[in-house]
Amino acid sequence: MTQIVGLTRLEALYRTFVGLDLDKGRARRILEIATKKLEDLFREGQEKAWARGSDVVEWSDLPLTRGLRQTIEFYKRERERLNDPRLDLTPIVERLEQEIKGLVIGESVKENLQDLAATVLLLIGYVIKNIDPKARKPSNEDIERARRILDLTI
Repeated sequence: MTQIVGLTRLEALYRTFVGLDLDKGRARRILEIATKKLEDLFREGQEKAWARGSDVVEWSDLPLTRGLRQTIEFYKRERERLNDPRLDLTPIVERLEQEIKGLVIGESVKENLQDLAATVLLLIGYVIKNIDPKARKPSNEDIERARRILDLTI
């Protein structure tokens, strides 16, 4: 199995914010789902940018629901309060940036990309915990249920 970029940071994020432990296979699947959801958000944002006559996707172009925005703000506050270097997701964000090739993103998006990526990752965990509040180690079925729910909402 190949190395997962930022695995220890993803594990720390999930333990700290969601109370879930991840193995490599499940972490890899969660990263795949998060990448796809971010791509979906950026594709929608790109369409909005084009509609306003621009090739640059700005923060305001992204289809961020109220709940998503609230979760982003919660994550920002908690990350700052905890001040834990393990919650710096730069390696994961750099990998995700490579996945959204072909998009021109504005400074407002670049400034918020880590928070958005963390939030999408956390949403998967929050859905799992809402499906099974007692879960400590998510099953493949839990992760796939979360993916299906996010496919309906993002």
